[in-house]
Amino acid sequence: MSHSGPFRCQCGQIHADQYDGPSNDLLPFIDTAGVSALNESEAGAVRRIFRPYHQRLERDTWLSSEDDDPQLLIHIPFTSPVKIQSLTLIGGPDGTAPSELRAYINQEALDFADAEDAVSVQTWDLADGDPAGLLEYPTQFSRFQNVSKLSLLIGRNHGADTTVVYYLGLKGIGTEHQRRAVEAVYEVRPVKQDMDIKSTLEGGHSFM
Repeated sequence: MSHSGPFRCQCGQIHADQYDGPSNDLLPFIDTAGVSALNESEAGAVRRIFRPYHQRLERDTWLSSEDDDPQLLIHIPFTSPVKIQSLTLIGGPDGTAPSELRAYINQEALDFADAEDAVSVQTWDLADGDPAGLLEYPTQFSRFQNVSKLSLLIGRNHGADTTVVYYLGLKGIGTEHQRRAVEAVYEVRPVKQDMDIKSTLEGGHSFM
């Protein structure tokens, strides 16, 4: 049985904690320049897997892990807090696609050791063989509120020595919160005592 909501989940079950609103691409809210990954074979390659959904099938750019080490730790900062509804991931062929994904929220400094010791907010078992990116992996939506930074740990793949990711997309709700200095406008108003003095002087009276 398929989901009644916006999700096309690989599990075939309806989640009690599903988001029931519109499905929005969070790409405009991702601070792409600040995206990073630990154990990537090419520095900065992770930034190229974040692109519009209609470009998800492009294969000219990808993220890969170092040889003989399938783990990847991806850090995704946002320009403003977001609520994450679901994610879509397209992995490589021949066992290089990720098989497990763990999510951590608002962790400023997280490395592999920290991620292994920490309790993830949610863990997904990813399907092998979704080259079109038709599967959406729902979040436990109530846990993915006010997210300023999302960290994703790829712990293992489907049997290859290297992990490959072609596309990673996030859906949910972004805020238009902008960090601006508050401008305070002070209005100078006459004090009653000053007005009384002015009135007295204009009347020709003097003070002893």
